[in-house]
Amino acid sequence: MKNYLPDLTWQEVDDLRNRTDKVLIPVGSLEQHGPHLPLSTDTIIAFEVAKRVAERLNIALTPPINFGFSVEHMGFPGTISLEPLTLTALLRDICSSLAQNGFKKIFIINGHGGNKAIIESAIQSIKSELNISLYSFTLLSMVGKVFDKIRESPKGDVGHADEVETSLMLTICPEKVRTDRCVDESPKFRPHLTLEAVEEGFSFAWRMKEVSDSGVIGAPTKASAEKGKLLLEDLVERIAVIVEDL
Repeated sequence: MKNYLPDLTWQEVDDLRNRTDKVLIPVGSLEQHGPHLPLSTDTIIAFEVAKRVAERLNIALTPPINFGFSVEHMGFPGTISLEPLTLTALLRDICSSLAQNGFKKIFIINGHGGNKAIIESAIQSIKSELNISLYSFTLLSMVGKVFDKIRESPKGDVGHADEVETSLMLTICPEKVRTDRCVDESPKFRPHLTLEAVEEGFSFAWRMKEVSDSGVIGAPTKASAEKGKLLLEDLVERIAVIVEDL
C-alpha cells in the first residue's frame, strides 16, 4: 500500500516526509456490533476511509488504533475499552513521534462515536504542547445529509450496527457481515433520554445492555452495498477536499 508507514523503509519515509507533512491516523474500537458485524467494525471503516484519502492525496498513513473508549458496550463479550486518559496518552505519543519525524499536520479519522469527545480534547492539549496542526473527523457524524436521502430506517432507529454501519461494511468487506443474523431493534430509552436529544446537545450516561438486547440500535436489515458505496464515496470526497485544502 503506497505511503503506508508499516510497509516503508526508513529511507522511503524520509523521501515521503520531504514531499508531504500530512499524515492520517485511523482510530476505531474493539466492541460489539450486534450479532451480524465483527468487533472490529469501527476500525475497518475508519481504516478504509483513511486509506482511500491517503492514496488519493499521496500522503502518509499510520496503522489504525484498534481500541477506543467503549465502556458502554462492556456488557457484551469481546469488547475491550481504554480509559480516556489512556487513549489521550496514546494519541499524544503517536503524534509526538510523527512530529519529530517531520509530519506536522495530523488528521485523525475516527470511526467510533464514543471516541469523539476524547479526541477533540486530546488534539487541543497536544497542539498546545507540540505546536503542530491537528484535526479530527468523526465519520458517523458526517454521513447525515447523504444518509437522509437514502435511508429506510425510521427516525430514531439509527445508532449502532445499524443501516449506516452495515451498509458501509457490505461495501468494504461483505464477507465479514453475517447477513443471516441481522436483527432490527429500536432503543428502549426513557423519555428525554434519546439519541435525538444527544444531537441537540443533551448528554447522559448509558449502557448498551440497558437499551438493546441484541447490541443493535437501528435496522441493519435495511442496509445494502449500494447505500454503503454512496456513503463511503461521500466521506472520502469530503475529507479529501478538507485535508488537501489544509
